[in-house]
Amino acid sequence: MKLTELAVDADRAENGAWIGDIPEMEGLRLKVRGNMNADWRRLQARLLDTVPRKKRLGGRVDPDEMDRIIGSCLLNACLLDWEGLEDEDGKPIPYSKQFAQKLLTEPEYRRFRDGVSWASQMIAETTEADREDAVGNLLQLSDGNISGEHRKKAG
Repeated sequence: MKLTELAVDADRAENGAWIGDIPEMEGLRLKVRGNMNADWRRLQARLLDTVPRKKRLGGRVDPDEMDRIIGSCLLNACLLDWEGLEDEDGKPIPYSKQFAQKLLTEPEYRRFRDGVSWASQMIAETTEADREDAVGNLLQLSDGNISGEHRKKAG
């Protein structure tokens, strides 16, 4: 394994970036920081310290408590913005921390929470080399044409 394959883009993980093509979230783009960024780790440690002893059975934190902690980390140290989220009438819903809290903590919006979690993992793991490879693969698949137009074959 090459050393470059182990590297992550620390700047993207700490400062955030936009990501789309989120599984089962067609049309939604999220601006997220990478999971386990410095703020995430500090917040998670502080929240874990507040978990009562009776909810730390056998050294494991109660699943409901972990859900609460992860939701708080996603809200306060990860999710920065969104595009493509609409209400039932098709009107864009602007990002607000208050509405994000609802989506990240209420059980019926679990798919949204899972999407934010997935995006934060991708941001943390994706490097410049990965992005260059993806563009290179697109160019190979399209015979160098990434505009989406069909080319006539010579001959």
